[in-house]
Amino acid sequence: MIWTEFGKKQRKKDYKLHKKFILDEKSFLYKELTYALNHGLDFIANLGHSTFFIHYRGVKILTDPFLSPHIFGIRRQKPAIRPDLLPPMDYILISHAHYDHLDMRTLRRLHRDATVIVPENVKPVFGMTKFKEIKELKLFDSYKKNNVKIKALPVKHNKGRSILFPHTETQSYYIEIDGKTFYFGGDTAYFDGFKDIGREYRIDIAFLPIGGYEPTLLLKNVHMSPWEAVKAFIDLKAEFVVPIHYATFHTIPKFVKIEAPLRFFKEEIKDKRMEKRAVIVEPNQVLVLDTGK
Repeated sequence: MIWTEFGKKQRKKDYKLHKKFILDEKSFLYKELTYALNHGLDFIANLGHSTFFIHYRGVKILTDPFLSPHIFGIRRQKPAIRPDLLPPMDYILISHAHYDHLDMRTLRRLHRDATVIVPENVKPVFGMTKFKEIKELKLFDSYKKNNVKIKALPVKHNKGRSILFPHTETQSYYIEIDGKTFYFGGDTAYFDGFKDIGREYRIDIAFLPIGGYEPTLLLKNVHMSPWEAVKAFIDLKAEFVVPIHYATFHTIPKFVKIEAPLRFFKEEIKDKRMEKRAVIVEPNQVLVLDTGK
């Protein structure tokens, strides 16, 4: 299923337009995911930007799904797996309604058996696109089912999606599965709220954004730099940190090379002597978790 900017199937002759930016069944990423799932392995897969596939104790979670070949004409730096090749998810978590975190082109091509967790005022964005459940959470509210608990926590980021949806909220998520805890930061600037979260919650793995911070004059109040991400990690008192939101897009392309977010993140982590606590999963990579099973 190959698709255009408008979410329609492409004719075969149009495949060449985006073939370099789409991964199919022959891709190494697809084979890795299939192997891990078939063997019941716990893993983290970076599907690009803030789109992560977390599989733990049989629970499948997808965060901020964006698997389109481009956004507003800006092509991906690395290709994305075709959305329909992903297995049915149990939960899809959306941190906010910005187009690079809530992509309707992607969501329409995912299996619909998932429960989708979104911030306040985001549900109307889905229109006629149906899922098993679309649940809006207010800040500090929780969703619980069986061995899974998901709680909405604050971030520092700009709200709204468009003129049609100006009041969509933003948030991060605390996730607990069988005692294993994850924190998904979504998209955020640094703020003192990380200290409050660190005091209140025990976090095993924190997913924190490190890219899109240049030019800082314009973006310092909505995106963290790599140095601020490390500071947030320390505030959260998490056991491990996974950097997200890098090496996929940039709203101002010339800043992609200037930022070098992963390099600066690694340097800062090394400077703080915390290398063993940084888990680097680069775009289109799968990392199997050592859960002691």
